[in-house]
Amino acid sequence: MRRRRLAAAGVAGVVLLGGGGVAYAQTQGGVGSYRTAAASVGDVDETLTLSGTVTASTRQDLSFGASGTVTKVAVEAGDTVSAGDVLAKLDPTALQTAVTKARATLAKARAQLETDQTSQASTVTESTTPTTTPTTTSGDDGATPSSGSSGSSGDSANDSSGGSSGGTSSKTTAALKAALKKLAAQQSAVITAQTAATDAITAAKSALSKQADACAVEEAEEPAEPADGDDGEDDGGTDDAPASTGLSDACTTALADVQAAQDVVSQKQDTLQSALKDLSTTLTAAVKTVGEAGSTSGSTGSDSGSGSGSGSAGSGSAEEPAATESSTPAASSSSASSSDSSSGTAGGSSGGGGTVTAATLAQDQAAIDTAKAELIEGERARAAAHLTAPFSGEVLSVSAAKSDTVADSDVVLVLAGDGATTVTTTVTLDQIDDVEVGQAASVMPAGATEPASGTVTSIGLLPEGTDTTTYPVTIELDGEVAAPEGSTASIQLVIGTATDVVTVPSSAISTARRTTVTVLTDGQPVVTPVTVGVIGATRTAITEGVKDGQQVVLADLDAALPSGDSTTTSLTGGGGFPGGGAGGGRPGGAAGGRG
Repeated sequence: MRRRRLAAAGVAGVVLLGGGGVAYAQTQGGVGSYRTAAASVGDVDETLTLSGTVTASTRQDLSFGASGTVTKVAVEAGDTVSAGDVLAKLDPTALQTAVTKARATLAKARAQLETDQTSQASTVTESTTPTTTPTTTSGDDGATPSSGSSGSSGDSANDSSGGSSGGTSSKTTAALKAALKKLAAQQSAVITAQTAATDAITAAKSALSKQADACAVEEAEEPAEPADGDDGEDDGGTDDAPASTGLSDACTTALADVQAAQDVVSQKQDTLQSALKDLSTTLTAAVKTVGEAGSTSGSTGSDSGSGSGSGSAGSGSAEEPAATESSTPAASSSSASSSDSSSGTAGGSSGGGGTVTAATLAQDQAAIDTAKAELIEGERARAAAHLTAPFSGEVLSVSAAKSDTVADSDVVLVLAGDGATTVTTTVTLDQIDDVEVGQAASVMPAGATEPASGTVTSIGLLPEGTDTTTYPVTIELDGEVAAPEGSTASIQLVIGTATDVVTVPSSAISTARRTTVTVLTDGQPVVTPVTVGVIGATRTAITEGVKDGQQVVLADLDAALPSGDSTTTSLTGGGGFPGGGAGGGRPGGAAGGRG
């Protein structure tokens, strides 16, 4: 049945979805037509979607995943343990030391990047700010200000600089702000592009490793000798169909993955080169300007150099500001980039360091990326000092004792399962920080009609096999699951939860320039900044900006449909036209909300 309800603002049609949990409305008025939804209080779960393999937990060889000295073995053969129980421990001293060193390395790399960014900004600042050269008269007894007396050189300096730059100070400030803004954008582009290139190279190495494994069993067969009368030429007959490559499907797929990964590397490196070129152009122009200013300043004061030194020291002449400006720290970092600037700028600097180029910034970020990866590895190794049971079962054997030295792959215990079913999966280096032992999971085995609940019981401390970018994760399912051994399963891992919070449909959120939603107030759309919390499959928690009951715009029904050249996405990557513009991905700068 279709109901109609008249309202002062127009006609509203309401549809309840999801068992009445969400109400969507279409509102027509004099100013436009919008599809809206009400902000409401509820619970939101943020999930990570993975795929895995169903395995019966009958037996598993356990190792620490890190090298060290055993300090405790808490079980004996025949003991019954539960999932998550600590079975043995390593001395964590060396592992903690490695983490401390990794943190120090990361901090040093970040500090170096900040220093180099500041140095580049100083160069641009010096090149944008005009240098005022006071008028002087030459003489053996030092420089004399053109007006005033040596006893009032401070006032003379102020009068000189003020009189020459007072009319242009606002223009200079605006130009400086614009130059620094441009520099910051170019620096950010280089840093982002460098990290993307590093990630792409890592992924390509992983694909190459997988390809080597997949194709390892493929033996290149010698080509068959041509039959009598067959000279190997294509005669257009019916027997010239493409010959089989002799490779398995897995090997062929792996080779295609390697090619795709290498294509991505090429694209990311092109982007990096473009960003480096833009930043290099800006820095080169700034250094040249500084060098020319230094050269001009040097030639102007050549006749009065000896007098200027004694005069400024003894009486504080009006030339002092110019001398100070020519010796800013930026000169020491930039002057070496060209011969034109080295004579003027480097001569006035006291640092004498090398040029902070665009490539230097990329190297700094690469060092940060490497340090981050080493820190993650160190923290995972430290966590491996505690060997826990991945599932409930019986200890079959113990092969290590207190004070023994073990390698990361040495088998320490053998555990037999009690019939529980597990699902094994892998997570990437970017995902592993979101995964913790004890997290809830929903698992849907292939062919099943209902999902099974489970819990994360172990996270591998070493990469999966020869793959250096993925780590194994084990999920123990609650109760028995009727799924064949080795069958695939879809996994929804809950990585964040928010309860009793204001939520809106994810498609209502825009991240075009900032994170906003469009609130319909008195028939008028009002773009409202919001702070985003946990992002669910269909709804997102809003921690600030929207109140319970407010109507948020999902689509402007009067707006033209996007063309094929436009990009319109939302937080969930789905359709809809969120108020305020298109968005995509997790909002930058949004507040986290993991519980």
